[in-house]
Amino acid sequence: MKVISASRRVDLVGGYPELFAEILEEKAPPRQGRVHTLVIWTKSPRNLLFHPALSRKVREYESLFLHLTVTGMGSSFVERNIPPAGDVLGLLPELIKLVGGPEHVRLRFDPIVHLRLPDGSILSNLERFEEVVRPAARLGIKDVTVSWMDEYGKVLRNLGKKGIVPQSPTEDVKRKELEFLLDVMRKYGGRLHGCCEPIMERSRCIDGELLSAIHPRHAVCSTRRAAGQRELCGCTESYDIGAYRLCPHGCLYCYANPKIE
Repeated sequence: MKVISASRRVDLVGGYPELFAEILEEKAPPRQGRVHTLVIWTKSPRNLLFHPALSRKVREYESLFLHLTVTGMGSSFVERNIPPAGDVLGLLPELIKLVGGPEHVRLRFDPIVHLRLPDGSILSNLERFEEVVRPAARLGIKDVTVSWMDEYGKVLRNLGKKGIVPQSPTEDVKRKELEFLLDVMRKYGGRLHGCCEPIMERSRCIDGELLSAIHPRHAVCSTRRAAGQRELCGCTESYDIGAYRLCPHGCLYCYANPKIE
């Protein structure tokens, strides 16, 4: 049985719900008993609940797992087409019901950004971490993944077009920020995970052991390390059904989107 990832490459839920439903039927139909868990990645989860075709399709799978990204910057110029954090977090009770419990949800505060704006001011979303974590923790979501923004060439060019310059935190600054993040997680009894972060322990966004443990029948999936991922990635094997394509979210820091206007 395969773990299906949908998708690291593009937000299929928020950008292509009709296509997402079609791809699921074509590449990973639930009726054949070959799908262990459908792992869904999104910043804009509303279509999981209210898009007729997609909502109906995902409910056919035996086990679901949701990576929900909330950076605290939704609806700002940095994430201009993402709903505000409060709107997304307000959907959590229904999303938890959909996927089968809070243990089937991981919150992603990803990326952490520090940006110098054209007027010289500094924008950082770090101060919003607790307000994002708090409502999720109260609903039983214990796991949060973080990473700092990667300064790929495409990212620097897209930001530069807007007159924005990343303020790269030193390792010492990152460690101080990590202590802040850990303090917040301890306050709410949660666990912090780093996505390919050298100053943090290697973690698994797709974790075969966890997915096997929370599967309704405790069916076992592969726990072999995934091939083709970054060196610091600890993820186990999955099959990604997405493809890089234009994403309507327009996040300025995105390295995957082919083009940002």
